[in-house]
Amino acid sequence: MRNASTLKSDLVKSYLAKFPKATSNNLADKIYKENKKVFDSKENARALIRYYRGSCGAKNRKKMLKKDEYKRDDKDIKLSYNLPEEYNDVLENYVLPKQYTKVGILSDIHIPYHSNEAIVPALEYLKKKGADCIILNGDVMDCYQLSRFEKDPRKRNMKHELDATSQFLDVLKKHFPKTKIVFKIGNHEVRWMKYMVTKAPELLDIDEFRLDVLLRFGERNIDFVHSSQMIMVGKLSVLHGHELVGGVGGVNPARTMFLRTNESLLVGHFHRTSSHTETSLSGRMTTTHSTGCLCYMHPDYMPYNKWNYGFAYVEVLPSGEYHLQNLRIDKGKVY
Repeated sequence: MRNASTLKSDLVKSYLAKFPKATSNNLADKIYKENKKVFDSKENARALIRYYRGSCGAKNRKKMLKKDEYKRDDKDIKLSYNLPEEYNDVLENYVLPKQYTKVGILSDIHIPYHSNEAIVPALEYLKKKGADCIILNGDVMDCYQLSRFEKDPRKRNMKHELDATSQFLDVLKKHFPKTKIVFKIGNHEVRWMKYMVTKAPELLDIDEFRLDVLLRFGERNIDFVHSSQMIMVGKLSVLHGHELVGGVGGVNPARTMFLRTNESLLVGHFHRTSSHTETSLSGRMTTTHSTGCLCYMHPDYMPYNKWNYGFAYVEVLPSGEYHLQNLRIDKGKVY
């Protein structure tokens, strides 16, 4: 049986061979997350990576560079500068697999302050269309009690929100048993992580306190998309909206998004249905969309507003091009 030191070394060597171009920081993060029973911390894994890459002093570097499998390419111009190691995480898009071509996009449900009056017709519409994927595009939960704003202690607590969200996910799985479910983090779910960072940092490395674990995404076969990740549905980019701008989105949220991105993009966040199209000098047409919400329309913090119920339905072509319907809901009917 291998001792702990040998096991750690063998694991690090195998990851170095498999991911030779990964930064030491990103590779350490991956190794630690996938082998928490072996490594005490991310830094423990990172120290071994640096050792085998010859980054722990001249003596160790001379020793390790004799091994061809870990020898760095001296022709790499970046190495000649001997710059400090980067600590930047690589931000990768979530790319929806090509087999999913009938996609419903629901944003801003804000459970438990949701509206069944809006949710039911949206789900009925997607069921009739035969949706094979539903993207929950942020702010599925409200996380009211974790807000930095003044709170009413009589409002629903987090346990109730988690239970209600679990019930909603079970409803989706029951009525769409073969449909791919994707859950993206919005600014309201970000409240959970911010609370953990500021109020309980000691628990951050415990998986049982992660939102995706509490909501049993693995058991429910739900894909998890982080707050900063963009979703690609064919050639359509999808964000919640908080990643780009705060506030209410101006007169036309879709135009605000166009001015910030100049990309074909769909967002939620603003609780308002809008679309904006412009054509460039070269003839390239770009359209941005914002979708309506599926939550209560008159919350205490903004009882009077310009919100509307709505969601989107996208059919993706083999080329990645798409047909998008930015739909509104009024008095239980979808328009």
